[in-house]
Order: sequence, then structure tokens, then C-alpha cells
Amino acid sequence: MFVGRESELTKLERMYSTNEFQFAVIYGRRRVGKTTLIREFLKNKESLSYVSLEGTQRENLIGLSRVVSKNNAIVYDSFESLFNAIDKMLETNQKIVLAIDEYPYLAESYPPISSVIQKHIDLCWKDKNMFLILCGSSMSFMENQVLGYKSPLYGRRSAQFKITPFTYLETQKMLVNYDKESQAIAYGITGGIPEYLSKIDTNKSLDENILDLFFDENGTFFEEATNLLKQEMRNPASYNSILGAIASGASRLNEIANKVGLNTSACSSLLK
Repeated sequence: MFVGRESELTKLERMYSTNEFQFAVIYGRRRVGKTTLIREFLKNKESLSYVSLEGTQRENLIGLSRVVSKNNAIVYDSFESLFNAIDKMLETNQKIVLAIDEYPYLAESYPPISSVIQKHIDLCWKDKNMFLILCGSSMSFMENQVLGYKSPLYGRRSAQFKITPFTYLETQKMLVNYDKESQAIAYGITGGIPEYLSKIDTNKSLDENILDLFFDENGTFFEEATNLLKQEMRNPASYNSILGAIASGASRLNEIANKVGLNTSACSSLLK
């Protein structure tokens, strides 16, 4: 069941209906529902949709080639050739929607990709019926390398969508079988993250869900915090220690710093 994101969907649909070049940048923290939003928008639309791999340039070239060639087993010899193929499709005046999810992975495997896309926007796509979507979970990358003024793509977007967690009222829509108190507690423990909320089985009590999801060693979220830190931080050990100190009752900066064994300035920086 798709819940929320009405304003984002309305804006995307309005952009789609113009039959002009559109470039949407969608970003936000992991598990916040970016991919679900894109899938909902693309429902019943002809589109080329690719989720980038955290792999090599070759792996991503093969994957995107299969999407563009619509599984005709064509593997282009370069990203330039691949985008040239899209240029030729546009010459037939057909509408093309190209959505690349986890774009930072693609850019990491092939750093010139933003420049290649910028070239095709400027020379071909900007005058065609083309809808480009770039989506990513790395906030710093999307803000600096896609939206930032030093990016080759700077100034070419039509709209940007920073996807945020659900509000309490939006959370209620995913937990309609619960009373108000349980809905409020569920919102508190999940922070309104749609992926987390979707795992709550409302046929069970909230207490049962908490035990099953968070405290069972085989539960979905038993290691979620650790896994998120490993994905987002280069050195998660210090962050783990700080979280442990807070969980054990330390609430003031000097108390946390003493428990962790850091000076207060270093601890303050990590807390931020």
C-alpha cells in the first residue's frame, strides 16, 4: 500500500505532462521511501529504470545497457555509446523517462558520468520530450556532486525533491489498526521512516512487534543501527561508543566524553 508523498507525486506528474525536457533530482536518507516514490510515479508509464550497483564500471554499463536495450542483450562499449542510443530514440519523438536510482554508486564506478550526462542534456535532451530522474541516498554526494555549483549538472535540474521521514499524521495512515497511543509510540521508535513502519505487523500488539523486530537477534532491525553507521561513516567505532554511552544514561557532553574517552571538542563534533 502506497501512503503519502501526495505533493511530490503531483509535482512529478505536472512535470511529466509538459512534454518538454525535465530533470528531477530525488534524494534523502536511506529507507525514507525514495525508490517507492519513483516506482509509484512510473507505474503505468513506459520508462527506462535502473538501480545502480555498488560495483565496477563494467557491471553498471552492462546493467544500464540491458535497461536501455530493453533486455535485447545489447551491451554498449561505453556510456557515451549508450547515451547516443538514447539520443537516437528521441529522434523518433517518443517520450523517454530515464530513472537512475542510487546514482552515487554509478558515479563512483565511473566518475565522468555527470559530465557525459551534462553533454547530452545540452546537445540533445533539452529540446526533446525527455524526463531524467537521478536519485541517491548519499546526501553529501547529491547535494555537492549533483546539485552543487561545481557539478557539471548544476543549473540543469527542473526540480529537486529532498524526501524526509513521515510526519506523525502520515505515520497514522500506515498504522490504522492501532490506537492513538500505539501510533505515537511507533512514530517515536521509527522516526517516521516508511521502511521501518512497513515492517510493523498491526495484527500483533506493538510490544510484540518491538520484541520481534528490535530485540530478537534474528529481527529485521536488531543490527540496523550498526549497519547504517557502517554505510554512512568511515570509522563507526567512535559513533558506536557514543551511542552506547548515551544508552547507558550519559546525557551531558562531558559525561559522554568521559565514558567514551574523548575530549569534549572531538565528542561534540561526532555528536553533530
